[in-house]
Amino acid sequence: MQKQRTLSAVGLWWRWVLATLVGAVIGTIFGIAACLAGVHYLSDRLIDLRICDTGFGSLNCPVSTGIVSGAIVVGAFVGLMQYLVLRRFFKSSGWWILASTFGWTWIGFAATSLAYTAQFGFVLNPDGSFAESNIVDRIPLLAVNSLWLVLAGILLGVLQCLVLWNSQHPKFSNPQFLKGRAILWLIVNIVLVTIMAIAIIAIFRGRGSLYGILLFFLGFTPFYATITGATLVKMRLHQLKRKNTELEANSLLPASDGIDGINKMSSDET
Repeated sequence: MQKQRTLSAVGLWWRWVLATLVGAVIGTIFGIAACLAGVHYLSDRLIDLRICDTGFGSLNCPVSTGIVSGAIVVGAFVGLMQYLVLRRFFKSSGWWILASTFGWTWIGFAATSLAYTAQFGFVLNPDGSFAESNIVDRIPLLAVNSLWLVLAGILLGVLQCLVLWNSQHPKFSNPQFLKGRAILWLIVNIVLVTIMAIAIIAIFRGRGSLYGILLFFLGFTPFYATITGATLVKMRLHQLKRKNTELEANSLLPASDGIDGINKMSSDET
């Protein structure tokens, strides 16, 4: 079997960024069609089946169905393009597509719900009169919806960590891998969705729209791709450093043991 050419850190980074951006653009093109189908057709069927009578959270049934339908398509395309980059480094990396699709669907839904959460408005008093409410009154609701978005990001990070962990170490028994790389990926995902939640509250101020959410995600994607690409490079360099350390350790062993170790490392790479 022909050995693959080693990919530099810069090469891995720009391939990841390009794959993520291309996946987001292609996914958005097909995702818009899926979103419209969800809003105008699928939601009616769900209402007839009494699955989605009043909607979920801050979203009514048509918007909920549309955003989930569109997010599934976008998440699948982004996961597919990222898989094309990861497949040379990990075994069974096809699970990445499923993990990304599921995770990004919940992020898209939670982000849209937060964007639609009103920061100002009127409340009905017990005596029947109306009183104006401000953002201070809405802090508990905004905090809960922000927490849902953060939890969705944690879900995406955990699912992707399991793919990275299981693909490299099938027995799930190497704590060094979990500490050195998978936890880093999870932390980065949590930080990114936290920034996303803050940006949504600051930008939309409770006046969300599907068009606005689409533009927001398209603008957020380059930032996400850049940060996660740098994280992936760091993880890959850590992996190569560990392998080099093992090769150096094997070179200090007796000749027969050293050759066996190098042969084992070569078979793992292929």
